[in-house]
Amino acid sequence: MKVLICSDSHGKLDYFQDVMELEQPEIVIFAGDHSVDALNISLMHHKIPFAYVRGNTDYDDDDAKDVRIFDLMGRKVFLTHGHLYGVKTNLNELEKKAREENADICIFGHTHREYLVEKDGTTYVNPGALQDKKYVIYDGRDFIQKVLD
Repeated sequence: MKVLICSDSHGKLDYFQDVMELEQPEIVIFAGDHSVDALNISLMHHKIPFAYVRGNTDYDDDDAKDVRIFDLMGRKVFLTHGHLYGVKTNLNELEKKAREENADICIFGHTHREYLVEKDGTTYVNPGALQDKKYVIYDGRDFIQKVLD
């Protein structure tokens, strides 16, 4: 199964669509900031499941949640944008929450910097900013950091 993980599109809907066409994902996970982009792309690709959360710039999105917890290929995912956990300063609060949730995978954004670290049984993934053409592909085994040409 091919999973697209992205965040922080900030209105770059054309980049989002380009990645969708290039990668042909079976699932999309979006870690916030311009959640309306994820909604719009999900409507264009209505057969693909989307999981997304609200970010700090998603003021008018009353439908998206700040956190989503779900199963992905038998692994528990904790998805958040990260701003509520102070990820621009450090990951202490995020790691604490991921441990509390017994997450196998913690996906976040907000910093616009790629981050891929396994710590204490949890894999932390920040795909970087889609507005900078950065994203991650996950195949159930490996997380592959990519940049759109």
